[in-house]
Amino acid sequence: MSAESLKCASCGAEHELGLVYFCRKCQGTLDVSYDHGGVSFARMLAAAEAGIWKYRDVLPVGPDAEPVTMREGDTPLLSAKRLGEVLGVPRLYLKNETVNPTLSFKDRPLSVALTKAREFGTERIVVASTGNTAVSASAYSARAGMSCCVYVPAGTPREKTALIALCGAEVRAVPGTFSDAYETALRDVQDNGAFNVTSTFLNPYACEGDKTVSYEIFRDLGDVPDWIVVPVGAGPLLVYAYKGFVELKQAGLIDRLPRMVAVQAEGCSPIARAYGEGQAEVKPWLEPRTIATGVADPLATYPRDGTRTLAVVRRSNGYALSVGEQDILAYVRLLAEREAILAEPAAALSVAAVDRMARMGLLEPSHRVVSIITGHGLKDVEALLSPADAQEAE
Repeated sequence: MSAESLKCASCGAEHELGLVYFCRKCQGTLDVSYDHGGVSFARMLAAAEAGIWKYRDVLPVGPDAEPVTMREGDTPLLSAKRLGEVLGVPRLYLKNETVNPTLSFKDRPLSVALTKAREFGTERIVVASTGNTAVSASAYSARAGMSCCVYVPAGTPREKTALIALCGAEVRAVPGTFSDAYETALRDVQDNGAFNVTSTFLNPYACEGDKTVSYEIFRDLGDVPDWIVVPVGAGPLLVYAYKGFVELKQAGLIDRLPRMVAVQAEGCSPIARAYGEGQAEVKPWLEPRTIATGVADPLATYPRDGTRTLAVVRRSNGYALSVGEQDILAYVRLLAEREAILAEPAAALSVAAVDRMARMGLLEPSHRVVSIITGHGLKDVEALLSPADAQEAE
């Protein structure tokens, strides 16, 4: 294992590789530090092994750890020519994360998190989620033979809560928003002990799974895309996708980095608002109301997570924007009609953002743009139905 320590993303203080969620010095979020000497990225990229575990040398688990896996990763990078024609972006690609085992990108971090939990000897998993993380956590917990308790905001789509329960997890609905579920999960861990795999920046081991997206994009594209567009709530996928490319650059395989785009729904867009206003720090969003429940994170009690994502957007010379609520389903339909990908509303934000950026003149014809399609539409069917469709379905 090349992982050496946990380092605070805010103050730089270092901590041991243990059950640590926050910096003991400043309460900042943590990041895994590595010694990559002797690690061959070229060998890992060329390996025939399927899934994310071909990259285990740069994941935070020991060499003898048995992965908790369902062959997550190796999702297709599709050239979206028909969609690109409509949007005026001829070199558009879609990283289709909907084909992961539980139909979202969350399988990457949860595979790593459950493997680390087993390495720590943990028997119980706790998670707060708007849906996708909880579905993945419950499935991977079942795979690992661990118990799982899931805290979701009241109003989480029924398709997601049904999948969670089917895997044997305990589902507890919490009044309020994701931030309320987040705080409840924290109290559970403090009172009862467990491994918290909530998919903000809380669990530094889980976040490392997200960077495998970058390795696959580079391998399949054969180069670095100019832009990577990511739907974000707190933003670990964006931050760790960027970290993956930083690692490739440090290894000498690339000489430049992609520009990262954070896209949110107008009904809950604290990061996009801070970017647009030129603010250095993200402030909580007081009343989240959006059809894109997968990214409906108001950052109420941990706005520094959003600030961390905002910093990476700016460091990469990227961009952040929000999409109008009335437009989101139109992009779900456009993605399905043009490229036969059924995305949940939050996932379609990455297509809507490309359209907006093209109209604003931010994209050039030569730019290669990768939109990450984060989750499948079948996990939020009710949101995809028009009022007439919903009435007929009843």
